[in-house]
Amino acid sequence: MKKSMLVLLLTVVMVSGLSGQDSPVLMTIGDEKVSLDEFERIYLKNNNSTSLNQQSPEEYLELFINFKLKVKEAKTLGMDTTTRFINELEGYRKQLAKPYLIDEQDKQEMMREAWEWSKYDIRASHILIRLPENPVPADTLAAYKKMMKIRKRILDGEPFETVARATSEDESVRQNGGNLNYFTVFSMVYPFETVAFNTPIGKLSLPFRTDYGYHILLVHDKRAARGQVKVAHIFIRTPGEMNEEGKLMAYQKVQMVYDSLQMGADFGELAMHHSEDPGSARSAGNIPWFGTGRMISEFEDACFAIEKKGDYSKPFKTFYGWHIVKMIDKQGIGTYEEMKPELMQKINGGGRLNIRNDRYVQKLKKEYGFTENLEALGPLYLAVDSTLLMGNWRSGSLKKLDSELMKIGERKVLTGEFVTYVETNQNKGKSSFPMAYVDMLYKEFTSELVIGYEETQLPEKYPEFRYIYEEYHDGILLFDIMDKKVWTKAVADSTGLETYHKAHRKEYMWGERTEAYLVSSTGDVDMAGLRSAYKKIAKGKWDHEALNDRFCNNDTVPCITLSHLLVEEGVNEMVDARNRVAGPGPVTENGAIRSFIIVKGVRSPQPKKLDEARGQITSDYQEYLESEWIESLKEKYPVTVNRHLLTKLKS
Repeated sequence: MKKSMLVLLLTVVMVSGLSGQDSPVLMTIGDEKVSLDEFERIYLKNNNSTSLNQQSPEEYLELFINFKLKVKEAKTLGMDTTTRFINELEGYRKQLAKPYLIDEQDKQEMMREAWEWSKYDIRASHILIRLPENPVPADTLAAYKKMMKIRKRILDGEPFETVARATSEDESVRQNGGNLNYFTVFSMVYPFETVAFNTPIGKLSLPFRTDYGYHILLVHDKRAARGQVKVAHIFIRTPGEMNEEGKLMAYQKVQMVYDSLQMGADFGELAMHHSEDPGSARSAGNIPWFGTGRMISEFEDACFAIEKKGDYSKPFKTFYGWHIVKMIDKQGIGTYEEMKPELMQKINGGGRLNIRNDRYVQKLKKEYGFTENLEALGPLYLAVDSTLLMGNWRSGSLKKLDSELMKIGERKVLTGEFVTYVETNQNKGKSSFPMAYVDMLYKEFTSELVIGYEETQLPEKYPEFRYIYEEYHDGILLFDIMDKKVWTKAVADSTGLETYHKAHRKEYMWGERTEAYLVSSTGDVDMAGLRSAYKKIAKGKWDHEALNDRFCNNDTVPCITLSHLLVEEGVNEMVDARNRVAGPGPVTENGAIRSFIIVKGVRSPQPKKLDEARGQITSDYQEYLESEWIESLKEKYPVTVNRHLLTKLKS
């Protein structure tokens, strides 16, 4: 039995060590007490209305006792203390903990928020003042002050585009003057979208920060979302460096393609032969679904302007060249339930996941009374230098710093622990400033600490987590000890298996079997003559080689095969057709193969040899070993049951 299958079965069978404090004791197994609540919970879990094999409490009790005995023996043998067991269980625990280490309410609210935003397209302009990765506070403050001055210029009456071209550090400002045109949800980073969807039309936002730096934005318009389109595309390039003759040729080419469409040519064929967008041309011009903000505005407008499926646009020009697009399909915004899978996928990636994690950490800090002593970082700030930025800084005696850096719940963290974390997790090129890099590592360390502390509290906060964890714990032990005491032992113990077989030979019997020979030919053979030789074949006087020597024309290639059969009724149709009558049967043809059966006789029932029933014998031997082992465990760990309590489960 595979370990994964066993663990899966155990998740719907049993659990140990979860006795209710106030529940009466149903049974004792050695020195271990098992509560009525524990048994009842597992019994009901496995005997509900959907269970395929429902059992009474008495029937289920025996299965439960046997399980507890095996796990108890595994613990007595120390199988739960091995490195392999601990590592395997830890891997399961990490996987089990993941669904609990999120703020489910925050996730649902973010999904709902994204769906509400998806109903609209926003047109806005922005200005960006960049910040380096992991900036020091002085750089952050300077960027903020600079942005406030820029904002004041706009509030004082200067046109947004003029100020943007003069100050914005977004490279696209040279082409668009800061105007981002229309975009919708998931088009920008989350902090940017948050401000854009919450700023009134015509209003200028306050400075806000993203991973790129500080922004301000001006919202121009807010319209009902267009939804998404799927189009096919024919593209003729006109790069900026193209001369006038080249541009004229591009225009003539796109007009030729359009004229061909007008005369009934297939759009996909024209795209594959003439489009200069190699990515889409290979697939007949098809472009994946897209919505607002995914393409340049001229292209989007032309696509959404096509009303009917199958219609195509006239040639139109963008910054990149000439285009013709064909409408394949169009769809609006779905309901929340329809979009839920897509929303969940998108909020579980990128910046939204990081923001949710940050909010979750803050929530846990508040819940567990997190405190920190940032002054304790002073010696570390003084000690770090450029070697930290190269990934080879050494902490020396700083690891021994014993000042309290932070506390969460009952967990205290000394400064030296964080110093060790810095030395272990430093990487080249993560920052330009040693102190800023320390701050980044401090945030990571704190987040890991807080979530790690929450993980230690899961068994108390979530009983279902504790139950499942214990199921895995006992399931691994059960597999290991069953493998040691039963499964592998039965396979490896050849002497024991043979002894068991000899003692139970009459339990593995052949029924009456017909002994026969199947004679087949694929060549030009005298089948009547071959069939007349059945007595010599049945007596073993003529074997495969003798038959080929006598009846085959080709001395080098055998044309006759001879197979010895010993079969019970229902195994071979040709044998059954003889109805146990000795002698040759009729010749049958199956394509180029001609065959007949020779029945030699019928054998009485007889015991099967070990190799003839090894699988079944091994399985039965395993059951025998298990039953003997359980009996010995019951002697080692006496079992007593208060059956009066058990009757309460029936009412």
